[in-house]
Amino acid sequence: MTNFAVIGNGAVGSVIANELKSAGKNVRLFGRQEQQIILSMPQQVKLNVTSLVVNQEKFDYIFVAVKATRIAEIRSALIKMCHPDTIIIVCQNGIGQLPQFNMAQSFQAAVYISGQKNGLQVTHFRDKKLILPEHQLMHQLKEELSDTELVIEVSSNQLTILWYKMLVNLGINTVTALSKNTAQIVEIPELRELVQSLLKEGILIANTHGESFTHEVVDEIMAIYDGYPPQMGTSMYYDTLENRLLEYDFIQGEFYRLARHYQLKTPVLDTCCILLSAYQYKKH
Repeated sequence: MTNFAVIGNGAVGSVIANELKSAGKNVRLFGRQEQQIILSMPQQVKLNVTSLVVNQEKFDYIFVAVKATRIAEIRSALIKMCHPDTIIIVCQNGIGQLPQFNMAQSFQAAVYISGQKNGLQVTHFRDKKLILPEHQLMHQLKEELSDTELVIEVSSNQLTILWYKMLVNLGINTVTALSKNTAQIVEIPELRELVQSLLKEGILIANTHGESFTHEVVDEIMAIYDGYPPQMGTSMYYDTLENRLLEYDFIQGEFYRLARHYQLKTPVLDTCCILLSAYQYKKH
């Protein structure tokens, strides 16, 4: 039987693990410590979490669903989990992390799973979709998961899809983190204008880098935000509440670096990045 591991018991990891478990897959969910969590979808299910530190097993597929800021923290344990044919699916926000997963053949997924974790309670809001790059191994994985309720897509246009997800994260993650408020703030007219301006700058950067997004994408993404439950937070919003390191470098920081590289004028992005970097500033 195929062995699956999911590292990270937040919203993304918990949903993936539950769908694999519900389909009868041999799956283990890993976190910092051994515990039991409650996942609401909206029905409540209990999921056992195993400590990553004590694991001695090797796995055929490993879904990495911890934040990009924790890659170094899990690296040694991840190496021990791999055999020569292990496949790693990176389920993280951001882009460009794959070189850090050189212990096995790795692929990055564009993840559309929305939820939140509060203590030992995880609430799933919407979507169970992973978009994977065009590759024979990804088609095999799609077939392997065909009896689950995960929506698995394999796309030859996956890099563009990752950039689209980056744009989605750029707008809502930025303003929810800076305001320490949930998705309800997109109802504020002035805030909507700011987010739209930020998205336009993000599109300019992505297109200069080789993509070809139209400005209709701004309306599409705003419609996505409007579909979020008002009480839904983002990963960066919850990180600010918990005083954790933000994924700034992998989302806003990537846009900022490219804007500087191409000498683009991005005043809204620049201001947001200054504030986000100031949040993470610690004087030693």
